[in-house]
Amino acid sequence: MRLVLIGLAAGFFSALFGVGGGTVIVPLLLLFCGWEARNATATSLASIGIAAVSGVIAYAIHGDVRVGYAALVGLPAAVSVAGATALQQRLHTRTLELLFAAFLLGLVAGLLAGLFGVGGGIVFVPALVALGLNHHEAIGTSLLAIVPTVLVGTWSQSRYGNVRWRAALVLGLAAAITAQGGVVLAESLSDATLRRLFAGLLVLVSFQIGWRARRRES
Repeated sequence: MRLVLIGLAAGFFSALFGVGGGTVIVPLLLLFCGWEARNATATSLASIGIAAVSGVIAYAIHGDVRVGYAALVGLPAAVSVAGATALQQRLHTRTLELLFAAFLLGLVAGLLAGLFGVGGGIVFVPALVALGLNHHEAIGTSLLAIVPTVLVGTWSQSRYGNVRWRAALVLGLAAAITAQGGVVLAESLSDATLRRLFAGLLVLVSFQIGWRARRRES
């Protein structure tokens, strides 16, 4: 039941903000299911592709998906994700959680995205806006750009045995349902409102993960 609820929440926020599962599924699996960071990351990747496709279809109906821009930002990220997965296997679990929390918080200030050089919707959306897309086009295009990264990342993670496939299917199907609602809400909100909501979400999630990592150490 927890996985279904997490999937429902993830699909909604994924489509609303144009992000992958890392900002929603990973923190919730860590906080409420007690998963290890590597399993949470890998299973999140495997599941969020389903929600991304669902969101892309809905945004495409509104004319808010640019295939060329999606390839421009998504394909380089897909190439680099395999190397990032290999690096992840060498990091301690607590180190991963602290870095993830610090990264999310830094995104609110606009600093650590460039420092960590990560891909995914958190970076895709502002990059696409900078390239000239409006915010709704950036969100829809970001979801399409996430798909190749998800495919390569899931394949890489599966080689290390990190993906829990049954959980990924449950999360993905639940997320695909609520992704449609996320698109509907996003299309009704202004750019400024979306930015404020997203910033608040990142701050909340970053502090939650940082608190959990510190508690585990103690």
